[in-house]
This record gives sequence, structure tokens and C-alpha cells, in this order.
Amino acid sequence: MRDRTGRDAPEIIRGWLRDPAPDKGIHLADEDGGWIFYSYTDIAGRALRIAGAMREHAVRAGDGVCVILPTDVTCAAAFYAVWACGAVFTPIPPPTFADLDEYTAHAAAILAQAAPALVVTAPGLTPLVTDAVSAAGLDVPVMEVGAAGSDATPLDDLAPTTECALLQFTSGSTGIPRGVEISWPNLATNTAMITDLLCWRADEPMASWLPLYHDMGLVGGFLTTVTNQEDLYLMRPDQFVRDPARWLRAMEIARHTPSPSFSLGYLAHRIRPDDIDRLDLSGWRTLAVGSEPVELSDLQSFCRLVAPQGFDPAAITLAYGLAESTLMVSSSRRDRPITLLRPASPLRFGEPVDMGRCAVFDVDAEYPGSGWIAGLGCSTPDSEVAVVDDDGRPVPDGVLGEVTVRGGSVARGYLAGSPAGSTHITDGVLHTGDAGFLHNAELYVLGRMGSSLKVRGRSVFMEDVESTVSVECGITKGKLAAVAITDAGSQGVALFAETAPGEWISHARTVIRGQLGPAQTVTVITGGRGLIRRTSSGKPRRRHMWQMFTAGEMTDAVVHEVDGTASAASASTVASARETADDRAVPTLPAQRVAQLLDTALDSVVVPDNCAIVFEGSLAEGFGNEGSDVDFLVVAGGDEELPTLPTVLFGDGRRLEVRTRSLAQLRHHLETVADHLATGTVSELDEDLLNRCQRFLRSTTIRTSALVDLDELRGIIDHRRFGEVMARWWRHRAVAVLRHVTTLRTLGADDEAIGWMRDALVQAAKAWCAERGETYVETKWLPRQLDRIDDERMTERWTAATTPPTPDADSTGSWWVTATDLLAEIGIDANEWTDARQLRLARVPGVTTWTIGSRVHVVRGVRDVFVLSDPAAQAWRQMVFRRPVLEICDRGDRAGQAEHRPVAEYLVEFLRLGVVGVDWAGAGPIRPAIAMCEVSEPYTPPPATSGPIVGLGGAVAPPREGVAVLSPLPAERFASAGLQLTWANIVAENAREDLVGALKSGQGGVADVAAPRLIAMIARMVLSAWGVHPLPPDVTPAATLRRILPSPMIEPSTLTVIERAAHFRFDDILSSGGDGLAELEVLDGLLGAVRALVGSDFPASFDSRDQWRRTLEIAYDWVRLGTHLEVRLPLAEAADLMNSGGGQPHPVADAPPAPSTPIGGGAR
Repeated sequence: MRDRTGRDAPEIIRGWLRDPAPDKGIHLADEDGGWIFYSYTDIAGRALRIAGAMREHAVRAGDGVCVILPTDVTCAAAFYAVWACGAVFTPIPPPTFADLDEYTAHAAAILAQAAPALVVTAPGLTPLVTDAVSAAGLDVPVMEVGAAGSDATPLDDLAPTTECALLQFTSGSTGIPRGVEISWPNLATNTAMITDLLCWRADEPMASWLPLYHDMGLVGGFLTTVTNQEDLYLMRPDQFVRDPARWLRAMEIARHTPSPSFSLGYLAHRIRPDDIDRLDLSGWRTLAVGSEPVELSDLQSFCRLVAPQGFDPAAITLAYGLAESTLMVSSSRRDRPITLLRPASPLRFGEPVDMGRCAVFDVDAEYPGSGWIAGLGCSTPDSEVAVVDDDGRPVPDGVLGEVTVRGGSVARGYLAGSPAGSTHITDGVLHTGDAGFLHNAELYVLGRMGSSLKVRGRSVFMEDVESTVSVECGITKGKLAAVAITDAGSQGVALFAETAPGEWISHARTVIRGQLGPAQTVTVITGGRGLIRRTSSGKPRRRHMWQMFTAGEMTDAVVHEVDGTASAASASTVASARETADDRAVPTLPAQRVAQLLDTALDSVVVPDNCAIVFEGSLAEGFGNEGSDVDFLVVAGGDEELPTLPTVLFGDGRRLEVRTRSLAQLRHHLETVADHLATGTVSELDEDLLNRCQRFLRSTTIRTSALVDLDELRGIIDHRRFGEVMARWWRHRAVAVLRHVTTLRTLGADDEAIGWMRDALVQAAKAWCAERGETYVETKWLPRQLDRIDDERMTERWTAATTPPTPDADSTGSWWVTATDLLAEIGIDANEWTDARQLRLARVPGVTTWTIGSRVHVVRGVRDVFVLSDPAAQAWRQMVFRRPVLEICDRGDRAGQAEHRPVAEYLVEFLRLGVVGVDWAGAGPIRPAIAMCEVSEPYTPPPATSGPIVGLGGAVAPPREGVAVLSPLPAERFASAGLQLTWANIVAENAREDLVGALKSGQGGVADVAAPRLIAMIARMVLSAWGVHPLPPDVTPAATLRRILPSPMIEPSTLTVIERAAHFRFDDILSSGGDGLAELEVLDGLLGAVRALVGSDFPASFDSRDQWRRTLEIAYDWVRLGTHLEVRLPLAEAADLMNSGGGQPHPVADAPPAPSTPIGGGAR
């Protein structure tokens, strides 16, 4: 038996090159759904020829060789060619679709540390690789190897080796590549461990889609299989993403495969049972799940999908590993139950874990609550797992601590010069930096608890914060220690720095908020040497430091408070320049701070000469919080058409937005409003226009200009008259919504009516506020405005009326009375909207009816064909236009329609689809609009695509459920749905930011506005992904989704969470001493789950410049298509994005030069 821990180790790994198996090899996935076979004899020949070429470049034993190749046969051969030369192999990922500058920097960071003697790549990658080599400061040859391999003379024998075989780079929690030195014995030991885990038998193929530069794909999928000279079915990751069922098809032949947990959930969501109904997976022996924490829901969904094809859940093994242990550390065993625990909170480092609930994994079991973790196996002779405290001392079974590993797989160490990290190897012991515990000798891992912060479902590691601040601010990392703050009401980061205060503090806040989001707390504490307390091994004692700080024990520390927001009573606030008697509104930010932020913005964006600048928006109005953006409006002289889309900047710890208008544009806006007031046509004004005017008229002048007379502009329509416009406009809109409410109640859609009624109350309150001088009426700040008007009775009644009633009849009836009485007090009498006798059924232009065969088809316009079910067709025949709605419902029910469903239930759906309308007698069509939206359009249901749609007799088949289905999406609707999906994601990010900022600032009323907006956008994402366009109103998201998307389009559990979240009352939560974080976590989880469902991985748009750039890139792709197809864009800013070529609308100082000229033609 060969000694895998000694001199035999190289032979175990590469010895097959001397005697390769001619009938076994690698089956590479092609682009046509098939496989291309390369025998090990073929691969060995290619490897030895490439090794010969390497020798021509003077590669010798112990030299480093970096390989940058896509997954193909050349890549496989090149790996072993390096080893044939006795050299040290370093895999570097090839470029994907990521930013090429970022890729070059990442590759250069690896190359600089690896310092190879040779870099091997493919011909098409040579220019990019050469740039990376240059960026690394290296002067080494780059060798091209094409698909045919090399024609060099093959190496005649395997060269001697040195101790290190593989240099595997891993970023860990630092984000900076760290080179892990893997020895030949490490590889031989770990591949043997994996072989033993799989109980691998001869003639059992492996399948893998994992990348070969990642330790799980390289060691677990590739090297172990090749070492055993068994067949390997190998896909590229992008092939798996495009067609995950292909991996399952491979498993009809293969017997073993590795997989991260997320891919199982992805596959279960992407694949329908009938896609794989002919597969036979009964021979699948091992599914090794690792690389990340295991999600039980992913495992269960996957097992339910593949169980009918013969997959046995007993094949699942759950593994724990990391690159520093070559790959595998421990794993549950095949054919043994997977153990589950749900530890009870709180979890404290160094203290016993309350084990809470215990279970074993079962595909059909329910695991209530969150926080379930799975057992990851026990120690083995080759891999000894222990848990230690902060000082490295072992703790008993059941105590939380740091996971350590000792054994033959633990790497030699890190490459000299690699950055330090929480994971380290000392005296042969691997300190993983992961928090976990042993229970009955089995390992349970929780992650990096105590040194990370959960932000929108992801962990932000404090080592990463320190590294980023160190690089960005030029401070030695050893002088920094970041601590995650999880205290109620002040979540964020405390940064301890052993350095003098200075301008770096402001920059550090900006950097950290780029990782956390603007609404998180960032506290900076500076002091001299010794401020940062450390363990005996030199690690910062983060928790201990925070405890000392909060207890006031750091007497020499200097605390630099968050710049934050001042109270409205601050004496140093910017003086108001408004011509109005209303002096309630005082800007929230101090004058000096506003000037400082403006200078920061002007350092980055080019503005015209001699422009005027005003401070506008919620902070200027006296509202806002620390998460609110700081808005500046640049007014340029002249008549140029300047973009509406703002330029978004991140500086000095805040997010800044710079908008532009020319003098002519702004004058036109204001004169348009004044003209409509004079002619009595206020209701025809556009909400977007009114919003621009209300922002300007309530703004504070920061910079004047001889070319722009701001006072003259404000005089076009003074504050009193503009308040009259806003009051009339919002009252008109509220009445339209209220008449729609009466329509819905008449047709039995009570839940939907309640949702619309709550929005009508918002619009009526805006009219009431405008009458009292509050003309900057933004929905989320209504609670604050009502408080500022200081009418306590109105505030209490409005809060009660906008809180939805409980489901019981008495509560609902009482709520309607309360809401109706409040509206009467506001000035909207019940006679204007409650009389259902005024409702008349109206014909919609362009809607026609066609009976083909036995099917009734209703055509909307010239593109949409709705196929009615038989009961719906019977109800359709009862529609008599210009007749009272009450009469139609009564006639239809008496005509026998009631034996199906009341005719009202069909009529309300016809109304939603826009194939009928409703008029108010003497007043024309009822056209409601939600407060922040345009007039509601008819929605369009998801298309029917399960089979043929049209036959000689009309529709092939009627809808199986519901009223109507749509034929497949035309191009215009495809583009429109994609645009709405994109904008729903952007608005969701904005709403979440508002919510987090409100919770942090104790603004419960504001949070209660932001949360429903977030839920509404989540519903829009789902609907848009299914091709629903136009979208229905957002008043009852869960009910709308349930009505439009039958199962399995959306999981019932998702609807349950949406309904639960809709009842969150943050004002009550904060008033009773809570912090709302548990509810925020539910909303974050819902957002993440829906994005996973619809395949929408979206950036955190407002967290940093890079995230905003990525947001614009996504939006631009859809705007380009939408513009080409001439569809209606979601908002005016989308057209600006098209005109700017997908970039910021105004030239930014640190951005690449743009072909456009500076706004206004000037320069700052």
C-alpha cells in the first residue's frame, strides 16, 4: 500500500500519466446537449506535449505556473502538464461577464503574490492576461495553448517534485486573495478521504458542473475522479445555469456528484417535473452538498422533484470544508440520517448552546421557524475537528466556539506575503474563523458569528470592512478594528482606529456605508496605541472592545459622532429663502453640513458656470433621516433641455443626488401650473410636473446666479396659489378613487375596496395638508406633516382610519364608518361617492367580441385576445352598456348565472381586464390612480403557453381555472414586462432604504408607509416576471397574486408571508419599545425569496457608486429594447438613461470621458 503522507504522494496524484486508462476519461459537455469524450490516454498525451512546451520556457521543478483557461480538455491537460514538470500549479479563474477592469485587478493581485515563472492561457484571452501580468508588475512569459493543445516534443518522463503541489487562492472574509500552499500529501490524503466518503466502486462515473478554479470543483469533482481513473462528465458553470436539467441527465450515467446547496434550490425552481419525467436516477449513489450553509428548503424541494425518478435521499451527504484543508474537513455519511438542530437564542461565544429542537432530515417533514442547522459529520483519523475559545483552548461538547482542524489535509500554510485573515494555520492547526459547536461529537457550523453583520440577508465581515478602509484611507490595517453592532436601534459598525483623527473619518464612513447601506450607524473611535484590545494570538477582541466602550471604560478614546441629522430646532440650520408665511418647515441638516456636502458633490460632477443651486427634497423640507439622500437642484441659465434623471454620488458618508433644470424648463413647469389654475383645469395636470414644482418652491437657496432669478421664478405661482392647486388636484384624485371603491364594494370585492379606500385617505389627507400650507406632500412623510400641522385630533383619526380592519364583520363595518366620517371632515361628502345607483356600465373603445366555434373571444385593441371560460361567457352575455351596474348584477343572477358564480364576480374581473368600464352618472368614466402612480390601466394576465393556443375552432381549449388567459407575449409586452420588473426592483431598493432609515430614526409612521411600498414592489416583480402587463393596482398584493397567478406559479407559503408582512405595524412596534428588526428580516427574506423565484439577482442600488452603476447597466439593457420597440417607458428618467448611453446623466469627474458636453455647456 502506497504512503499517501510521504514520498508516494506525487505518484498517487500524477502517476496515471505513465499508464493512463484508454477506456476511461473526461466527457466534456458540448453546446448541442451532447458530450465529447477524451480518453485519459489522449489527455495524458496532450499534457506531456504541453509540459514539453513549458520546458521550452525553462519551467523547472518548484517553479510556479498560473493557468487561466476555460473548462475544456486543454485546461485539464494543462493542469497535469504543470505537475509533469514538477512545478507548482495555480489555477486562476478565466474572465466571465464581470467588469473586465475588476477582473484584471483580481487576476493581477493573484499573479503578484504567486510570482509565477510562466502563465498559460488561451489565444483569445492573451491580451487580457497580458494586461493582468503587467498590472502585477511582472515580466514573465505568457504561453498560449489552443484547442489542439501543443505540438511541442512531449516530456519523456515526469520531473522530480518539491513539497508544494498546488497554490490555491481564496479570498475568505477579507476580499483579498490569499495563497494557500497545498502539498502533495495534502492532495493524496483529501482525495482518499473523498473516495472513502463516496464508497467509490470501480466503473462509477462522476459528474460535475463546478468551476475547476474552485476547491470544491477542482479537488472534489476533478482531481479525485482523475486520480481514480474513472469517467468524469464535466460541464461548465454557465451550461448548468442555462440548462440545469442537463446535470440531472448526466446523473443517469454518473453515480457521484458534488453540489452547493443553492444550486439544488435553483434547479428545483427552474425545472418542471415533466421536463425530467423520463429520467432514471435510481443509480445515483452520492450527492455531496457543501461549499455553503445548507438550506433545508432547497434539499426538500430538490428531493421532491427527483424522487419520482428514483432518487434516494439517503444518497445525500452534507460536507464541511475549506481551501486551507485542501477541501474536505468532515461530512455526514451516506445511508445515515442527517441530524438537524434548531439552537435557541441567544448564542454566546464560549457558552453552552441551548439545543432547542432536534430532528432528522425528512423530505416531507415540516421544520417550523428558522435557524435550523445540519450536522456535518465527525472527526476521522485524517481530519480531527475541535472547537476552541478565544484563547485557543478546547471547549466541551455543546459549547459555542471557533472550529479548528488538524490532520493530513491541513495545508502547509499561506504563501509568504499573503494578507492576514480570521482563518489561519498555526503549528499545523487550522483555525477556520467559523463559529460552531460539537453535539454528540458531530460538528455544527453557524458561520462567522460575532464578527459579521447581517445586511439584507448577507453577512458583512468585519475583516472586509477593515481591509477596505485600510486601502481607501491609507491606514495600516493593524491599526483598525471593526466591530459589528447589533444593539436594538443602532445596528451598524464601530470602527476603532489607533491613529489621529482627520479627513479620513468622513471618507471611511462613505466606504463603510457603501458596504452596509446609508441607513446604518457608523461610529468612529480613535485613540493611541493600545486602544485595540487583542488576544494572545494578536486577534482583535471585538466583542470585548464594544462592551468596554459602551460601559465607558475607554477613557482615552475619542468618539466621532455620526454626522447624522440635527433636530428641526437646530439654531444653525440653513435660513429659509421661501416667500411664504409658513415657517413650520426648517431644513433638517445644519447649514455648514449642507455647504460641505455640496462641495463634495461639486468635486465629482461638472455643472455650468453661473448656475444657481438649491437644496430640495425631504431633508430641505425638515423631514428625512440619516438614510435619506441629500438633493441638490442645479438651475442653469438658457433654454437647454436638461435631463430629469439625477446623477447619484456617494461622498462624505451620504448619498447625494444632483438634478438639473434649465431656466426655461423650470419656468415652463411653473407657468403650466399657473395656467391650469387660471383656467380651472387643475385636474389635468401631471403628478410628475407637480412634484418638480413642489420640490423647487419649497427649496432653500444655496448659491445664487446673475443669470437665474430664483425669486422671479418663485413669483410665477406663489405658495398660497400653489397650495390651492395641490388641494384641488389631490381632492379630485381622491374622489375618483372613492367612486372606484364604491364600484368594488358593489361587485363584492371588499378586500380590494379596503386597499383602495386606504389610498383614498392618503390622497384626501394630502389635499387637507395642502390647504394648510403643507405643499410638499410626499406619501411617506404624511405622518410627520400631520404632526407638524399640530392638529392632534386629525392625526389620531387619520392613523386609525388608515390602519386596515381585522377580518371580523363588526370591525370592518366600524372601520368603514370611521373612514367615511373622516373624509366628510376633510371635505369630501359621502354623497359624492357612496351612491351605487350612480354606477353605469360603459363600453371600452376597441373591445370587440368574437364567437368562434363554441368559444367566446374578447379582443382588446388589436393585440390581446382573451378566451372566456364557459361561465364567464355566460356572464359576458349579461353585459348591457349604459345600464346601472346594480341592474346588470341583479338581472344576471336572476337569469341563472348564480348557478356558477354571481355575475358581479365576473364583472369585476372584466373591469380589471379593461374590457368594460364604469361611469359615474353625469361625471363620466371612473379612472382611479394610486397616490404615487398614474391612472390605473387594465392589467393583463400571464400568457397561456402550455400548448397550442389557436385551432380551426378558435381556442384549442378553454382556461382550466380563472376567467381568461392570454396568448403568448408579443415583443412589446415582453419589453414592457422587463422594464416594469427592473423598475420594481429599483423602487423596492428605495423603499427598503426608507424603511431601514425610518426604523433607525424611530419614525414608525414613515416605516408604515415604506413597508407596504416594498411589498407592492415585490408583488410587481412576480407579476412582471410572468408577463403581466399592464400591471394591476398595488392595493392588495397578496390577493392580487392569488387571483392572477394560480399555483404553482407562486408558492402558497410566499403568499402567506406577504399577508403576514402586510399586517406589520411599525409605529406600534416602536411605540412599545421594539426595534422592528425581526419584521425587517421577514421583509428581507421575502424580497430575497421572490428574487430567487423570478431569477432577479439585483444590486443594492443605493448602497454605493458601484451598486448604482450596476443598476444603471441592468436598466439600460431593458431601456434600449423598449426604445427600439417604441414601448412606453416607466418614467421620464428612463429616456434620460437612454440618451446618456446607460451612464450618469451629468459628466462625473472620476468617470471615463463621455462624448457629450457638460450640462449647460460650461464647467464648474
